[in-house]
Amino acid sequence: MVSKATCGIQALPKYHHRVRRIIGGAKAQPGSWPWIVSIQMPTTSGYKTICGGTILNNLWVLTAAHCMYNYQNYCISYTYLAKVVFGANDLSQLGPETKIRTIKEFIRHEHFVNESKENDIALIRLNEAVEFSDYIQPACLPPESSKVSEMDDCHIAGWGVLEEINNTLTDTMQEATVEIIDSKRCNRSNWYNGFINDYQICAGYEQGGSDVCLGDSGGPLMCKKKRAALYYVVGVVSWGGICGQWHMNGVYTSVQHFEQWILNKIKSSQDTTEDKMEETSLSTKENEENIEFTIKKKNDIVKEDTVKYKTSQKEFVFNNHDPNSRFHIMETSSRKITTGNMDLENTFSNGLTSDAPSQRLFQAEAYILLIACLIYLFLLF
Repeated sequence: MVSKATCGIQALPKYHHRVRRIIGGAKAQPGSWPWIVSIQMPTTSGYKTICGGTILNNLWVLTAAHCMYNYQNYCISYTYLAKVVFGANDLSQLGPETKIRTIKEFIRHEHFVNESKENDIALIRLNEAVEFSDYIQPACLPPESSKVSEMDDCHIAGWGVLEEINNTLTDTMQEATVEIIDSKRCNRSNWYNGFINDYQICAGYEQGGSDVCLGDSGGPLMCKKKRAALYYVVGVVSWGGICGQWHMNGVYTSVQHFEQWILNKIKSSQDTTEDKMEETSLSTKENEENIEFTIKKKNDIVKEDTVKYKTSQKEFVFNNHDPNSRFHIMETSSRKITTGNMDLENTFSNGLTSDAPSQRLFQAEAYILLIACLIYLFLLF
């Protein structure tokens, strides 16, 4: 058993083999990716995965901002209904190595735009710290000095759908290898037509194949150099085209770009709470140089420089748009785009409860919150 957490290390033996598809692809071995979690919401048939996430330390999980978009607004939030599952491989048979926590706080990036998935990154603060083991480990953040584009051993994993046609989630974690694709290539007119920004990563294969799909949003893009030991979480699954198809590969939020935002939010939250957090180090070694990302309550972190991103006026719509795919067309005053919907929050948001008594309780809570919200708006205006 692991006595102390070391980020980015697969504690259990791992035997990689190159997998061309995650949809209908290979099952991951238990403990293969110990920093990946399943974020679930209750439905009429029990809890179901809506997104993935990445363990940063024993109190914090990294995910996509759009994962909880339908469960939050300016005065009502249902994130307390979610549960975060740690250390799991087969979600239908949770073993003693599995731990479950709830969401104490969901911090979405201030400049997140749901329509375009800009700044699609968020943090989950757990209700209670989780203990590390061979099956539960933190991920490493990429060093500022590293060039993600040069990492040539990249993987994706999650519990997303195996076949996009029927949108059936898998109970067993799937894994696949992918390649980072140069943004200039992804931004070609017959590809994503300029919509890949500096804070996004294009990964997969030009011809299609290995890809993320429905239910994989929020999960990590994990990369390292071939001979290196540590994996870095370099991306967060955000959006993409029709799963596994030519020029429709997944697009990921760059973790390296938002690293200071991540550290600042964690530090800010710790400064205002009495909760004790294990001093987990997201330390990494590159070229024998130790680069510390230790998150401590008294640690001095550079103040955040907030960057506001302007929405592009460019337009693209896939000619082969499939209404049953992970894509849905969204229109705003400034752009018309086809945006990836690789989480299942839209699918499950209309069926949040698992039985009649809990449904009545949920409805009662919803009515109370709605009345409180209306009173708030009345007093505000």
